[in-house]
Amino acid sequence: MASFWTRRMMGVAIVFATLLTGIPAFAQTGGLTGKCVGDGGAPLAGYTIQIERTEIKWTSHVKTNKKGEYTYIGLAPGEYKVTLLNTDGKNWYFVSKRVGIGDPTEVNFDMGQVVQEAKKAAASNPEYQKQVADQKQNASLKAVFDEARGLSDQKRYAEAAAAYERALPLAKDKNIPIVQTQLADTWGKAASVETNPDTRKEDQAKALDYYQKVLATNPNEAAVHNNLGNLYAEMAKPEDAAAEFKKAADLDPPHASNYYYNLGAIMVNKGQMDAASDALKKATDIDPTNANAWYWYGMALMGKAKIKPDGSMDPVPGTVEAFQTYLKLAPTGQWATASQQSIETLQGKTTLEYKKTKK
Repeated sequence: MASFWTRRMMGVAIVFATLLTGIPAFAQTGGLTGKCVGDGGAPLAGYTIQIERTEIKWTSHVKTNKKGEYTYIGLAPGEYKVTLLNTDGKNWYFVSKRVGIGDPTEVNFDMGQVVQEAKKAAASNPEYQKQVADQKQNASLKAVFDEARGLSDQKRYAEAAAAYERALPLAKDKNIPIVQTQLADTWGKAASVETNPDTRKEDQAKALDYYQKVLATNPNEAAVHNNLGNLYAEMAKPEDAAAEFKKAADLDPPHASNYYYNLGAIMVNKGQMDAASDALKKATDIDPTNANAWYWYGMALMGKAKIKPDGSMDPVPGTVEAFQTYLKLAPTGQWATASQQSIETLQGKTTLEYKKTKK
């Protein structure tokens, strides 16, 4: 039988052996530690570090302290993806690292340095340099474009057009026809307010040239055909104007009523009542709710009326109905009073001297 001391020593040995067997089990793991800083070395406090095991599906997270430091222990040896998340919880930057047994593996995040290195790498990239140059050019284009638009809003059309001329060399690709369209519209407006006949013709010629350039590139732009039609009307070329309005109507059926309305109103002002009534009839057929088209249709028909020997008017069929339809659609509209007077004249209630009305 073992003595008391023998039994006691055996007990100590058993405990010691147990401790020895426990140490290797704990030492089989590793960990991660590091510091996260931003610009100027400022600590990134409260940021999230995402730890992902690459060999198996396993993810965990740890927050940085007020010094920007973090520590995570108890990781099995292996390959890990360590990601710093931004304040929105989105991946900002990651490092792939192998974690071994023992002391935590150090993984630091110096985001100020990362950003600077990224900028240097990008600056040496030809594609990046091209993007920077394009951005500068676009900024210059926008500045000149805004200047031109401001001048146009002030009705300083000749100055606005000159500004758009400066914008054109700065334009590229799809911006070229945009600037050309603005030039065409603005030179047209400049011509409309110009009092010198020679200068007016020069401005109209510039507008026409730019409209033609735009249509050479984009022949199916209905709005451009419409605006060109207005220019031709101002240039006293009604046949060319009519052709452009019809092209616009064919290209943009949902708005065809407006294009035929524009054509009809211009023909009324030119005194060509047959052409005007045809165009305005199409406008009202396409859109029976186009009140303005009904008024001008009535005006076009009124221009075709005959004067009876007693001085009263003999209107063509549909004239009174056109004015009545306008009043029904727009009882307080721009031409409500004129429509009512026209009806009373045609019905013999008043005498009205017909005069050509301008749009």
